[in-house]
Amino acid sequence: MLRTFATQSALAIQNARLFQEIEEKSRQLEVANRHKSEFLASMSHELRTPLNAVIGFSEVLLERMFGEINDKQDEYLQDILSSGRHLLSLINDILDLAKIEAGRMELEVVDFHLPQAIDNAITLVRERAVRRAITLAIEIDPRLGEIKGDERKVKQVLLNLLSNAIKFTPEGGHVGVQAGLSDGFAEVAVTDTGVGIAPEDHEAVFEEFRQVGTDYAKKHEGTGLGLTLSRRFVELHGGKIWVKSQLGQGATFTFTLPVKPWQTS
Repeated sequence: MLRTFATQSALAIQNARLFQEIEEKSRQLEVANRHKSEFLASMSHELRTPLNAVIGFSEVLLERMFGEINDKQDEYLQDILSSGRHLLSLINDILDLAKIEAGRMELEVVDFHLPQAIDNAITLVRERAVRRAITLAIEIDPRLGEIKGDERKVKQVLLNLLSNAIKFTPEGGHVGVQAGLSDGFAEVAVTDTGVGIAPEDHEAVFEEFRQVGTDYAKKHEGTGLGLTLSRRFVELHGGKIWVKSQLGQGATFTFTLPVKPWQTS
């Protein structure tokens, strides 16, 4: 009996030590993650200032404010401007993600008209769709109107989903937006006739810096943060986002937002 008691006591002590070690490792990991997020946020701010200058000067030169430029100079400036804007978009995404992970992301909650936000997002991607002969369709429940939320972030979610739909839909395809009401939530779905996503990758597409799918999809890869941020923004509002898709059969990304008044924590 004494031997059994001694064995059990030794196991209990060992388990207690292991538990303490796990707790300590968890604390260290939490601190490391917080420092990483703070570093990314700081670096993103430092990078944005000179990058905005590059973009601004490129725009000024393209507007011929300092005189005429030849075709080759115009081409180079367009490349600089396009690359600068792409890099700024990536930096903004990293900054937003760092703020969320550091617990510093705050929503600017206002009353805004969701159908108008959808129309605005459609307008921003229409030219890209026209260039690739992709038809755009929109269907909005007339009962859907104003909701409470962060208008800029909701527009960013819409723009991310529409941009992806157009990016991964071959020429001549179709992209549609349907919006309505469901159990006290606004529900918005973006559907495309693109390359589709395998069922086993449905969750992976929302992970940071993940690229999944076919060779076509990988040729058109972006920052890998758009869907990650979309999910975080939707969840900050108290909503959900998910995808239904099969390879070769297009995809439908759906997200919900609460319609009734709510408060941020």
